[in-house]
Amino acid sequence: MHDAIALNEARAPLYASLSDGASRPISRRLIMAERVLLPVARWFDRRARRWERAGIPMLEEIFVPMVTAPAFAERGRELRAAGPRVRAARVRRVIVRHYRDTGFEGAALALREAIHPMRADPGADCLVRHLLESAHRLTVLAPGYIVTAGERGLSSPRWLLALLLHLHLWGLGFAEDLDARARPLQARGIPILAQDLPPIPAP
Repeated sequence: MHDAIALNEARAPLYASLSDGASRPISRRLIMAERVLLPVARWFDRRARRWERAGIPMLEEIFVPMVTAPAFAERGRELRAAGPRVRAARVRRVIVRHYRDTGFEGAALALREAIHPMRADPGADCLVRHLLESAHRLTVLAPGYIVTAGERGLSSPRWLLALLLHLHLWGLGFAEDLDARARPLQARGIPILAQDLPPIPAP
């Protein structure tokens, strides 16, 4: 989280220069949200420690390092100002329903279906896609962590992983709003958000 804040603080004035200041509210909202989440991140770090000390690298493996984010570039691919949009509330309802019915495995399938059409326009809806891809990585890895914890005589981390999944889904509304604010700039070829998030490989 500290790395994300540092990256976005460094790039905010660069985007402001490219956009005649239009990007400043986007950068401010993103950095503010990351700062608000710092205590939450510390709480998850503390709660995950018992499993990570036993050699189960949950958070270390779920989250990818910011160092893999693309390098800054002044120009990106120009997007259409209008196009198909992700509806965060609907996606959240579908994923929560699948999790309640069939656990992490069902949520992983629902997330994969939600992500697939977004790959046709990789420079748009970047923050929503980032959260969905991170949630997908979590749901694919989570069953293995639960099994390994049981084999090592530890309590199940299911509750912590489920809480982390719901935190991802809770953030979709904010991400949808920020993506909407960024899209007019992306349509001008200013790749804000598009190059500020690390790619999340499928586990």
